[in-house]
Amino acid sequence: MKKILALICLLMTIGVTANAQQDLLLSQQFYSRINKNPAGTGNVSDLDFFLLGHYQYIDIKDAPKSMVFNVQTFLDKYSSGVGFSLSYDNIGVAKSTTNTKLVYAYSMKLNETGLLSFGLSAGIQYGYFNTEKYTFEDISEITDGDIPDGKQTKLQPDFDFGVEFATPRFLLGASITHLTNNETTTLISGRHFYGYTRYIFKVNEIWDVAPSLVYMHKGRIDVAELGATAFYNRFIWGGLTYHPDINGKFETNPVAFNIGVEYRSMRIGYTFDWAFGKVSRLSGNGHELMLSYSLPNKHKEPVYEKFE
Repeated sequence: MKKILALICLLMTIGVTANAQQDLLLSQQFYSRINKNPAGTGNVSDLDFFLLGHYQYIDIKDAPKSMVFNVQTFLDKYSSGVGFSLSYDNIGVAKSTTNTKLVYAYSMKLNETGLLSFGLSAGIQYGYFNTEKYTFEDISEITDGDIPDGKQTKLQPDFDFGVEFATPRFLLGASITHLTNNETTTLISGRHFYGYTRYIFKVNEIWDVAPSLVYMHKGRIDVAELGATAFYNRFIWGGLTYHPDINGKFETNPVAFNIGVEYRSMRIGYTFDWAFGKVSRLSGNGHELMLSYSLPNKHKEPVYEKFE
């Protein structure tokens, strides 16, 4: 059964890559979004480290897995945020994409609480595909023309651009990733468009609730994320996120349940992605683990009260 599921992952990769390959859609990206929108870089004066891993079919060898590692800080003297982002997406068996980028954002204080930022990231995108890493039960699977034989790689420059407006409680942003890539291929992701907003409502002295909306468009793919997170004393949080494939007639309907804790400079979060719908047995359930840590910088003043 595990062998069959692994083969399904590969066949789905080859059969729909040109239309469906897309950026990582991770449920806890609001906590560090610089790999999606460079304008979100440096909204705190600390040196912030962020690590997130996502796993599907965890009991299956070579199952899909993804990782994001972000580092960022703010330079007062230049009103600028700077950072580094590394993302890795292995959809299983034989295919992976790696993005490494330097990230920059220029920020303007509109008033005592509002910040408008423009960001640009530049780096490389590396695509890898190798059927030699998979042992086929039937040799005709690689000789009938459906699956390319051998190893393929591609390395090319990659750029993102974005804008973001933020206050301690309100966030609004938009970005374009893979700016110069006109189309998606087996190895390289094409241009993506993002828009998102979030607002933190103060219920009382210990409870806050933050509804959010994220929209992603790429070619014939449109995905919306509707979410809400409740924060208890800014120490423990929990929430739900619903992100269906709109143009796919809602046949894929993942719901993410997340929970986390923040203590001083450390934050730990866990998300369980439950897939339901007509093709849920193919998309599978997922697990997402997030860890972040901030090194305080006593020589810098905060840009504004940290939004999160």
